Amino acid sequence: MNSIIKSFSEHGTFVQPDTLEYILSKENPKEFTSFITKNLQEFPLILTLNQVKQIENISQVETLPVEPIKSQEVKEIQTKMYSEIFGGEIKSVILEENDLEFDDPDKEDQIKLPDEKIEESIPHVIDIKKVKGWKPKAKEYDSEIEIIKDITGNSVCEGTTDDFTKLFVDRYSVLRNILRKQRRELANAIPIDRAKKSDFKEIQIVGIVKEVRTTSNGHRLIELEDESDTATCIALKDNRDILNMANEVVLDEVIGIRGQLSKNGDLVVIKNVVYPDISIQNERHKSDVSLYAAFLSDIHIGSKQFMEDEWQSFLRWINGEMGNSRQKDVAGKIKYLVIPGDVVDGIGIYPQQDKELSIVDVYRQYEALADQLRLIPDHISMIIQPGNHDAVRPAEPQPTFEKEIQDLFSGMNMNFVGNPCYFSLHGVEVLSYHGQSLLDYATNIQHLKYNEPVEIMKVMLRKHHLAPIYGGYTPLAPEHLDYMVINRIPDIFVTGHVHLAQISDYRGITLINASSWQTQTSYQKMLNFVPDSGKLPIVNLKSGNVTMMDFSKKF
Repeated sequence: MNSIIKSFSEHGTFVQPDTLEYILSKENPKEFTSFITKNLQEFPLILTLNQVKQIENISQVETLPVEPIKSQEVKEIQTKMYSEIFGGEIKSVILEENDLEFDDPDKEDQIKLPDEKIEESIPHVIDIKKVKGWKPKAKEYDSEIEIIKDITGNSVCEGTTDDFTKLFVDRYSVLRNILRKQRRELANAIPIDRAKKSDFKEIQIVGIVKEVRTTSNGHRLIELEDESDTATCIALKDNRDILNMANEVVLDEVIGIRGQLSKNGDLVVIKNVVYPDISIQNERHKSDVSLYAAFLSDIHIGSKQFMEDEWQSFLRWINGEMGNSRQKDVAGKIKYLVIPGDVVDGIGIYPQQDKELSIVDVYRQYEALADQLRLIPDHISMIIQPGNHDAVRPAEPQPTFEKEIQDLFSGMNMNFVGNPCYFSLHGVEVLSYHGQSLLDYATNIQHLKYNEPVEIMKVMLRKHHLAPIYGGYTPLAPEHLDYMVINRIPDIFVTGHVHLAQISDYRGITLINASSWQTQTSYQKMLNFVPDSGKLPIVNLKSGNVTMMDFSKKF
C-alpha cells in the first residue's frame, strides 16, 4: 500500500481512500498502479475513483481516448476545497498548469534551481550592544531541561509490513488502555467478537477505525476493528448529537463505542462515541520560579519574504536594547526559546519556490540561521526541532537534524530534538509539534478550519493523537512505537506550520500556535491565506499566564 501511495505522491497527487481501496482490490495492484500512471494525461491534485474507472474503461473497450478532466475542472475543485479548508472564500483564483502540483517534500523533480545565477541576499548580522544596567533575572538560574519522549536516536523502521503491523498494534494497545482506564463509559468494554454474540442490552467496544463514510440516506457508518473481529457501527441521521460525534471520527484512530446490536446482529447502533479526552480535573505543573519560555516558529531563513526588520527588532529586544521597562523585564525573564520547525525555507517544497528564495543552497540557509541565533543571549537555552521545510526525512515522527547541520551551531546553548517531542522546562511539560497534520484534520472534519489551528489542537487532545490518518497529507513512518500518540498530558501544547499567532486553553492545557517570521508567499496569496507573522507568544512557567510580543508593529 505504501509503494502505491508513493507512486502517486511522487507526481504531487493524493489518492482518495475509496480509490486506494479499489486499486488494492485488483489482482496485481502494482501493475494496475503503473497502468494508471502511464495513462493519466495529467496528474491531478486528488485522484478520484471515477478518474481511475474512466481510464480502465478506455482500455477495456479499446476506444479512442476519452478527453481527460480539464485543468479548469481541477482548478474549480481546488478552489472549492481550499475555500472550505482555509475558512474563507477564495475569489478569482487563477492557477497555472505548473501550480496543479501540491506541496510534497518527497518529490525530487520539484527541486529545480533557477538556470540564471541569483545574487543571494543573506540576512544582515547586527551588532548587539551591551546595555548598561540591564541584569536579566533568567541569568541567575541554571536551565532545567528534560527530554521525555523523542524519536531521535530511536528510529528502527525499515518500511516492512511487519513495521506497519507493530505501529498500529502499539497505537491500538496504548489508546485502548487509556480509554478503558480513564473513561467510565468503557469500563465494561469487551472484544468485538464476544460483543457480537452477546445478548446485552448495551455493548461497549474499543477498536481502530477501518472505514468511515456517510450513506446515501445520510447515516454515518463506522467500521471498527480490534484483534478479534470487525463491527459495523451506524450513527442514525435522526439523532443529531450522535451524528455530530460520528462526523468527527477519522480513519485509523482508536475510539470507543457504546451501542446496541441490531436485531440480526449485523449492526451496532451507536449511542455514544467515546474519545480518550482530557480529564476536567487535569492539574498542570508549575515552576517554582517566575521564568518564561518563548515560542518562536517558522523562521524561514532563505526566503525573500523573511521579515528581517522585525527579526532584528526581536534580537534587540531579547538583548535588552529595545522596549519599555515592562517589555525589558519580560525579556530578562526568558530562560527558554522553543523553535517548533521550519527554521529555514528549504528547497523544492512548493511550486515555483525557487523564485522566492534569497538563499538557494539549503546548507547556506542553515549557516545564515546559525549566524542569527548566535545573537541570542547565552543564558537562554534554545530547543529546536525540524518541520516539513527542513532538511530531515519527510515522514513523521522526524528525528532531529544531522550532525553536519548541528555542527554549524557549535558553542551555542542549543538543544536539538525531533518532531514531535515531549520535554520539560523547569518542571513544566511541553508537547512541541510542528503541525503538518493540521491540514489532515481540517480536510477530514467538516467544522475544522485551517486558519483556526488551536481548535484543531483541541480535537487532537480529545483524540490523544497528532496524526492518525495514514495516507493523508502527512507522511508517516512505521516506527514500532507510535510517537504521534499523546500518551502524556502536557502543560503546554505548541504547534507552528500555519503561520498564525493564536493562544487558547483546553482543560488546563495552554495551546499555542507560534506565528512565523515570513510575510505572505505567492503560494499563500494564491490560497487567499493571510499569515499573522512577527509575533512571539511567551509563557510564565510559574503562573501559566501567556503574553504576546508583537514585532510587526513599531515599539
